[in-house]
Amino acid sequence: MDAERALRRLRDAYGAGEVSTATLEVRTALALTGRAEDAVWDLPRWRLTRDPVRALVLGGSEWPLTERGRWTLGRASDCDIHLAADDAVSRHHAEIAVRAGICLIRDLGSANGTLLNGRFITRARLRRGDVLELGVTEIDIR
Repeated sequence: MDAERALRRLRDAYGAGEVSTATLEVRTALALTGRAEDAVWDLPRWRLTRDPVRALVLGGSEWPLTERGRWTLGRASDCDIHLAADDAVSRHHAEIAVRAGICLIRDLGSANGTLLNGRFITRARLRRGDVLELGVTEIDIR
């Protein structure tokens, strides 16, 4: 993605109230320094969803997802969703972002990759009923 396209997406997201002024400034700097994809990866391309993702479910644990937010998944203690029991999960394995009811995931350069419904992804949109695999850990999307 080029900087011009990223800047247009940032402008639209700011106008829709999806990013704050401070976030816009930081992400504009990213786009202008050759990191356009990092500046806009979690901004929705779609505006409406009929069946938004509500939670991540792992075994008996459930992590509710709000309409807006960011969560990191991994073995590190500073991750929002701590997956310490799986040695195949990287310390900072993946990141989930929700904006305007759209739930997205991106792999953070993990050693073993992230699978969505059995396919390796670097980033993707999550939908209810999907299954994420990080290492040998399976997470249901509800």
